[in-house]
Amino acid sequence: MKPLLMAALMLGFSLPATASDGPAHVVTKLFDGMRAGDGDAIRALVVPGAKLDRLKKDGTLHQGTFEKWAGWVDTLKPGQADEQVFGVRVLQASDDLATVWAPFQVLFDGELVGCGVNQITLARAATGWRILYGIDQPTSEDCVRFRERIEAGQTNIR
Repeated sequence: MKPLLMAALMLGFSLPATASDGPAHVVTKLFDGMRAGDGDAIRALVVPGAKLDRLKKDGTLHQGTFEKWAGWVDTLKPGQADEQVFGVRVLQASDDLATVWAPFQVLFDGELVGCGVNQITLARAATGWRILYGIDQPTSEDCVRFRERIEAGQTNIR
């Protein structure tokens, strides 16, 4: 974690952001990049070396990076993968650090293939908000029911 914190600090901090360039907007742009099959759009939103982990359904942790994910995104045709986030919440204790909680459903080639929750930590740099870390956890719950429950405000993940 130290290299990520140092990278964030080296980027420098700036004035408060507007909603159009705030943490939730960065997460929207992240998945817009995925839908476009544009790994460079993803790389532009993260600090170098940013980790992207997955807490699997069985409780084991799969460690990865945004760079590896962006490389996979580069192999996709536009629209092939579509991660849709909903019920997004932003927790922000200061003007410069935020966590975005973003439940998701993933479609691949138009077919619903999974769902769960993303948790993404961002810091504000001179160039805008940048992603420091991400982790997701898939759910074994039926994805249609999962989305309905989250959108109804029932946020206990199963």
